[in-house]
Amino acid sequence: MSIPSIRCFRRIDIATILYLLAVAGLVSIVGLNTIHRFLLVCIHLFLAILILLLPCLREKIRYRPIVFLLDWYPIFAFPLLYKQVEFLAEIIGAWDLTQIIQRWEVQIFTGYPSLWLGDMFPSILLSEYLHFCYFCYILLIPAVGGYWYFRGKRTAFRELLFLLAVTYYSSFLFFILYPVDSPYYLFIKLGEPAANGPFYKLVHFISERGGARGGAFPSLHVSASTVLLLTVLHSQRRLGCFLLPVVGGIYVATLYGRFHYALDVVAGVVFGTLVVLVFRCKDSGRQPDEPAEFGFKP
Repeated sequence: MSIPSIRCFRRIDIATILYLLAVAGLVSIVGLNTIHRFLLVCIHLFLAILILLLPCLREKIRYRPIVFLLDWYPIFAFPLLYKQVEFLAEIIGAWDLTQIIQRWEVQIFTGYPSLWLGDMFPSILLSEYLHFCYFCYILLIPAVGGYWYFRGKRTAFRELLFLLAVTYYSSFLFFILYPVDSPYYLFIKLGEPAANGPFYKLVHFISERGGARGGAFPSLHVSASTVLLLTVLHSQRRLGCFLLPVVGGIYVATLYGRFHYALDVVAGVVFGTLVVLVFRCKDSGRQPDEPAEFGFKP
């Protein structure tokens, strides 16, 4: 099976390959012990090679569940690659940025909004709504992606996937090189009554097990939600308006739940917006979607 021309690759494949190669390169030059270094490099190179074969597989395979997996593999990979950040940040990253962010936070906001916001509004109803929005973050991408995918809007689906990949992969690399310890790990948790609700407990249960220490600046929740919202507003304005209160709730929840600094949120909005704007400038000639049969490349 020969390696296809680069024109046969989807942009999401190229972005993923470049990220895997970048991580392999970083790992190969840091001071890990020989076994771990060799193993990590080999795993990332092996995954990059597998993705190199995807165009050939997509041309040959017509079994719908496999085609679905080939189209959706980045969404399944994002959480795993994010969790890996915590380990890589410990062995590669320079953690000095944490003190810089904290110093700027105090200078700009005369304190930590992530501390005083919950103290000013200790409402269980507000806390539950905001934590519900924060929980919805893990549902929004597969929900919107699945809606477009099964409705045949494959161009919009792949555009969203690519923009999210650019956002995630560039953020992962930044987290690995310049990790920031978030308020979630450094500050005391919210007190009662805000901490009594089921969504508060669910979100913190997930964060304790699925979070990646060092991945605070910019806020990935905020940047990815911004990319999602702007992409949906561009392709399906009514759906985008429906998502506005949820995405707005995610922005506020990152502070209210003491997951991030205010600067993380600002940087997340700016970064997510820039990703979409640059894409729009480079891809202004995009063709509109055409209906596609389930599981087949349009």
